This record gives sequence, C-alpha cells and structure tokens, in this order.
Amino acid sequence: MEINFSKYFHLKRFKLALALVLVLLTFAIMQITLIEDIESRLLDYRFRTWTGDLQPDSSIVIISIDNGSLDYFAQNDVSWPWPRSFYAHLVEYMDHEGAGLVIFDMLFTHSDADRSETDAEQTDGLFASAIGNSNNVVLGTMLENMHSEPDLSGETFLLRGDSAFSNTLNDSVIQLPIQVLMNANPLLGHTNIKPDHDGIFRHTRPFLNIPDYSIPSLAMAAFLYLTTDGTDAVQADSMTFPLNSQTDQLICWYGGAGPEGVFPYMSFQSVIQSASAIKYGGKPSIPSGTFKNKIVIVGADAAGLRDLKPTPILQNGLHPGMEIWATVLSNYLQSDYLYDIPAIILIVILSGMSFLILLGFDRLEPRYGFLILISQMSIYVFAAYLLWSNHPKYMLPLSPAILISLLSYLLVFSNEMREKLFLKRVFGPYIAPELMELMYQTRESPALGGQQVNGSAFFSDLQGFTKFSEKLSPTKLVSLLNEYLTDMTDSLMDLRGTLDKYEGDAIIAFFGAPVTDAEHAHQAVKAAIAMQQGLSTLRKKWDSEGDNWPPEIKNLQMRIGINSGEMLVGNVGSKGRMNFTMMGDTVNVAARLESSAKQYGVLTHISEATARQMPPEIILRRLGATRLVGKANVSVSYEVFGYAHDLTSEDHRLLEIWPNALEAVEQRNWDLAIKLFKQTLSLERRYTGRPTNPSEVYLKIRIPGWQSIDPDENWSPVWVFESK
Repeated sequence: MEINFSKYFHLKRFKLALALVLVLLTFAIMQITLIEDIESRLLDYRFRTWTGDLQPDSSIVIISIDNGSLDYFAQNDVSWPWPRSFYAHLVEYMDHEGAGLVIFDMLFTHSDADRSETDAEQTDGLFASAIGNSNNVVLGTMLENMHSEPDLSGETFLLRGDSAFSNTLNDSVIQLPIQVLMNANPLLGHTNIKPDHDGIFRHTRPFLNIPDYSIPSLAMAAFLYLTTDGTDAVQADSMTFPLNSQTDQLICWYGGAGPEGVFPYMSFQSVIQSASAIKYGGKPSIPSGTFKNKIVIVGADAAGLRDLKPTPILQNGLHPGMEIWATVLSNYLQSDYLYDIPAIILIVILSGMSFLILLGFDRLEPRYGFLILISQMSIYVFAAYLLWSNHPKYMLPLSPAILISLLSYLLVFSNEMREKLFLKRVFGPYIAPELMELMYQTRESPALGGQQVNGSAFFSDLQGFTKFSEKLSPTKLVSLLNEYLTDMTDSLMDLRGTLDKYEGDAIIAFFGAPVTDAEHAHQAVKAAIAMQQGLSTLRKKWDSEGDNWPPEIKNLQMRIGINSGEMLVGNVGSKGRMNFTMMGDTVNVAARLESSAKQYGVLTHISEATARQMPPEIILRRLGATRLVGKANVSVSYEVFGYAHDLTSEDHRLLEIWPNALEAVEQRNWDLAIKLFKQTLSLERRYTGRPTNPSEVYLKIRIPGWQSIDPDENWSPVWVFESK
C-alpha cells in the first residue's frame, strides 16, 4: 500500500521525525571523502582567518638553516652538509646559555663525511660528547611503517636512545641515529608526518609502534621530557589530548609561518657566530640570556633542503617542517587542542535547523522560508566563530550545517513538486495554473463559491467559422482548431491570462484572477495584440502549405472584445465537477463588444473602462458612443490599433483626422463630417475578409441615419445596436 507522504508532511511530529532521519543521513554523507575534503578546506580557512588571540608558547625559539646561512658558510669554504662539529658547537652554546631543550628536526642516520680539515669520527664524536654533556637534546628517527596503531593504554614509550634499547631494535623498521650518537643517550622522537590525501599536512601521530615499544613524535618526546622526570622510558597512565580513529592528532595552527610568522626565528649563522664569539673571547651578536630556559628547535627552511610542506597556513608548500613540530609542541604545552563538539549537541542543533526549515517552507511564503534558512545558517556560523575564538578550541563543523540545510530544502522542494504534480494531474484539465498555485499555497481544494474582483473579461471568436468549417473534413477541422487554440492560449497564458473555457473556436478568458493583478487591463490588451500577431503568423504558415487549406483559412481573422470592471470569479458547478469561471455585467459587456466588433469592421474592440488603463505606447481609436443590445446605459468603445512603434504613416494620418470627424458629427456639421470621413476611408487598413470599417460605417449608416431624423436640443450621437 502506497504511503501518502504529502498527507503527513504537514504534521509537526512527522517533520520532527524527518529532521532526525535527515541528521542521520547527514552523518552518513559526512563519511564521503569529498565531503571530508570540503570540511577540511573550511577548517583551513578558519585557521587562516579566525585565529583570534591564541598565541604559541613563548618559550619556543626556532634556529633556521636558511639560505643566508648556506651562503655564508659556502663563502667560507664549508659546503652542505656541514660537519657535525657545527651542531656540537651549537649544543655547547645552548648549554652555556641555559636552554631548556634542544630539538633537532634532522636525521643523523649516517656518519659524517670526511673532510680535508676534519674526519667523520672526530666530528661525530664531538657532537656525541656535546649531547652527552647536555643531556637535553632530542634527535630525530624515522619509522618505515607508519600505519601501526599503538594501544596507548599502559604502553611503554621509548624516550632515551642508549645502547640497551638500540641493540634490541630492528633497523628494517626504524632509522636511528648512528651508534656513537645513540651511546650519548639522546632523547628520541620520530619525524614521520604524512599529508592528508589532498596533499595538505593537518595531522600528526603522537606515537608510532615498533616491537615492544611506542616511539613518541619529536614534539611528544620533548613534551614528555619537560613534563616527566626524564627517565629512559615512561608508562602512559593517561593521555588527555584528542585523537581520531586513526590515532592522529589534528594540529592547531597559530598563524603565519616562517621568519615573519608567529614563532621567533634566528639564523643558524648568527647563532654559530655568537657561540664562536663566546668561546674565543669575542662579543656575541645575540644578547646573553636570549636562550635561557628556551626550547630550541633546529631545522631547515632553505628552499634547496626540501623540508618545506603545504599546510592550512601556507598551502603553496612553503611551511618549514621544524615549525610544524614547534606548533605541535606548543599545542601540548598549552593544551591547545581541537575538540569536536559532542555528538549529542550536534544532533540537537542539526535536528532543530532541519525542523525549522521543514516548518518554515511549509507554513510561510518561500521568501520567508529562505529567510529562516539564511538566518539560522548565519547564526550557526557566528556560533562556530565564537567557539573557535575561545580556548580550548571547540570545532563546530560547518559542512554538516550546509548539508542538513540542503537536504531539508530538497525534501521540501520534492514534496512541493509531488503536490503540484498531483494538482496538475487532477485539476489541470479544467483549472488555470495560477489557481493550482494558489491552491497549493493555501492548502485548500476547490470549493463552490466565488469572490468579487476587479478584472478584465476577454472574448475572442473567429470570423466566419461556421462558413469555412463546412468546407473541412472533421479531421482537418480539429487539426486546425488545435493548432490555432494552442498558439492563442500560449499567448494568453504568457501574459498572465486565465483560461475560462473554449466554446468551439471561441476563447473565453479573464485577467486579474485568481491572482490579483493591478495591470489586468493592460495585460489583456497586450494579449489581444500578441494573439492577433500570432494569427498573422499562422496565416502565413497556412498560405505556404498551398492547396491544403481553402482561401477562407488563409485569410482567417479573429475578433476580440475586452471589458474591465467588477466581476464575480469563482468555482461554479457541482461538488463533483466544477469550473473556475467569471460572471457579471462586466463579462456580458465584453461579450457584446466582441460581437459588435464585426459591425465596425474592427478586430479588437475594448470598453472605455479598459481604455482608461492603457499606457501611451498602446494606440487606440475612439469609435463613438453606443447602446449595446440589452443594455440601457450608453458606453464608449475603442479600437486597438497596436503599439505606437508599429504604426504606418497612413495610420498616423488617419488618427490625426479622426477626432475632428467625430467632433463634426457631435456638432451636426454633416458636410464637414462626410468630407473628413471620406479622407479617413482612404487611409483605413485593408485586408481580405474585412466587410467594412469605421469610416464606412459612419458614411453609409450612421450619418445618413442621423440626417433622417429631426433631433431635439438634447440630441447626442449615440448609436443603438439592434443586434449582437
């Protein structure tokens, strides 16, 4: 049995259930890689623009192996890689200055190179001796397998690299510093870091596994040393930093990178020069105490050394690698962790957003529904900003809010289409599209009754239909009418007309209902002009088809009558079948105007009430005062000439003379009137099938008729129609 979704859609409880279902669907879609990428990019944008007042740990200083240092030593005949004695010199200097920790974001997995002035054993030994004397140096390691996931509960962490540990390790899974450096018992930290699948570095792994041990990262090794007693290995009683399902930690960035960024930079060259000055009695360029209790991270940002990576801060690949570790270490020291908003809170927020969208678009106009959608998205983004601006940072993800809003609107749109298709299928054959739209908006089915509106009634009829229909077979007649009615109805609907009914070849319609339209009269006349032009196009088509149609079809003309005013518009009929139609005197006058158009020989005949509402661009001709059949009141009617830009020179001349001719009639100056009407007669538009024209009507019928009577002083030129 089919469930009537639309029937339940408007219930609040059903909407709430739908909102919860959409939230679950949103969480499922969030697992798609593309959506994860979008959220990552949004997070990147936040790091670049919404860092707020969050600052890195001030104790961290970076010593940079930059291009200037490479050039300086190259000019002094020391090429890269530099002898290990340089690093020994640096460690001794830091020990002398009271640095708290020295971290090398470098691998020393091979012995130093022999040089003319030094040998590798000597320089490696000097570096090892400096490490052993300092006891606060962290060296980098590299693990071959990054995909192992340590069990952090009770795991033993390897911190010190003495021979007791190093002799048990397999070189195939870990690259350790050379043995002479390991014998100096340095702190060890892995330098493994890999980008997300889009190439951006956003995560680091605090620990990686090797047999029997977990190796901390370079930053974690430093953190454990600074926050424990510094023993060779420690037990993990509790880890408070947040990890994802792959035991990755999301890095919290502080701002700009490089020498102009958030961390203080010093050139390796200037540090070595100051170290040498102190050692040999000179004056150092770096003030004493600069490195007191500082955490010093040594790494390369020279372009040629290839330790530059793309990050959310610098996606062009120019973020120095050692600054990434500086950022992670600062995260640990200051507990600057990124926390996901609790799932239950996110579910409540997203459910509320979805419910408001479903409710808003259902109960309000679409523009107000969109206002709700945009407003709550703005509030959500602002809330995300407020959370992001505080410490610790809670991440209110943006993509779920975008997704839930999109899914909720798509559901509303889908239901709207279902309901509109239902209305079109059931009521389309006899109710105008505007009424169906109104029915959808008000959630009301058609009912008997109506309302008084100000609108324009529209009647059209084909001239000589009965005569030419006898010359066509039923099949050809139906084909002709279908083509004609289709084109005419399209023009009518395009200009906001509502089709009432067809009566054979006649088209009956109205403007200004069921949707109120202040320009109903203007639209009705524009539709009449468009339909006359459309019929002209059809005549050319039928003429091009040769003998397929008789001459009457190729010269087919249409008469139109339009009147504007108050009329009753509504559903009329039985409860089982009804028609949305119009009634009232305004409608009757429009019908009379259509039928009386043939007595004037005009194609579009409108009332004075309609004419008063025409803009200057539509040109009219006043035909005079008449009393229509069955009407006691006198009315003035007009012929629609068309748009001003379509008039010919003959049209302009006729319209100049015509008012003077009517004035001569009113003054009973028959000679002048006849003279002027003869002039306009020669200027009247001529086409096949036009039985007469207004000039001829005055010359042959009205003026002779008025001349034959003896008018009193109250006489006025009102012509009484005796037939429709």
